[in-house]
Amino acid sequence: MIYTYQDIKHLHLEISSECNAECPRCPRNFHGYPLNQGFPEHSMTLAQAQTIFPPDFIRQLDEILINGNFGDIVMCAEAPDIVEYFRTCNPDVVISISTNGAARGVDFWRRLAAADCVVYFCIDGLEDTHSLYRRNTSYHTVIKNAQIFIQAGGLARWKFIVFDHNQHQLAQAQALAESLGFDTFAPIRKDRDSGPVFDKSKTMIFYMGPPAAGTVDFDHLLANSRKSRDISTFPLPEDHTISCQVQAQKSVYVNSIGEVFPCCWLGHNPSTYQQALPWSATNPQIANLVKENNALEYGIEHAIAWFDQVANSWQKPDYQSGLLRQCMATCGRPT
Repeated sequence: MIYTYQDIKHLHLEISSECNAECPRCPRNFHGYPLNQGFPEHSMTLAQAQTIFPPDFIRQLDEILINGNFGDIVMCAEAPDIVEYFRTCNPDVVISISTNGAARGVDFWRRLAAADCVVYFCIDGLEDTHSLYRRNTSYHTVIKNAQIFIQAGGLARWKFIVFDHNQHQLAQAQALAESLGFDTFAPIRKDRDSGPVFDKSKTMIFYMGPPAAGTVDFDHLLANSRKSRDISTFPLPEDHTISCQVQAQKSVYVNSIGEVFPCCWLGHNPSTYQQALPWSATNPQIANLVKENNALEYGIEHAIAWFDQVANSWQKPDYQSGLLRQCMATCGRPT
């Protein structure tokens, strides 16, 4: 057994699967092109949040992280109402939010500050570089909203994804963060700095990282991403075991329509989101396990009942037998 309902101490919430940005390596699109690859777009309402998360459940939590696989909190009109509900139920819970910060007005950000949230503003560069990755967002709008939040007493942290095109600005961005009153400045290095960026007409407008040789064709890349790949073609590491991060954290992931998963890595809408690698191969494994996991329909306690099947899969000898590749890829450790 992974854990019981009463054991849960951490909630990872996708409050909205909608987004105002077009980040090239986000799973909601294809290299920046706005292609929905099989997930529902929805923003949670206060009424839905109150149904999914009863006060007793909120009171047992140590932390709530609002950060979705596909969307951003700025797209959820009732986000301040939901956050205030969480805070009323549990004055001590840590509420952390990760956002591009490029939308909403003064009232939105002041209410989040008053609710004692920690907000991570994702600002990937300065005026001339930020929007190369955070496409369709305004650097000046993000800075303005961060200032509103900070001046209202909010604890703000600057997250800076390091790319080839912005790494020369790290020192300058850190100095700016300090001058504006950010609590911390956090450079993050992720495997995102390679690949083409397309606009709405499928025209390549930018290439992140060293340019690829030859012509980069959108339709060719998309066709390759959709090629069927059998789970048996993924290499299985030898002498590895699974050390589940969320099992230790006693965490659950809830998406914007109320579906409950152990973690965000398993929560890429496995019943519908199967048109892009690597999920085209791994999501069918998960889809076979998911049973009655919508907390709006069944309640959150019932919606985690299928988690034991995830833990049971770790005993399988290979992917063909049911070992979950996503679990091994994310939480596999050498024995």
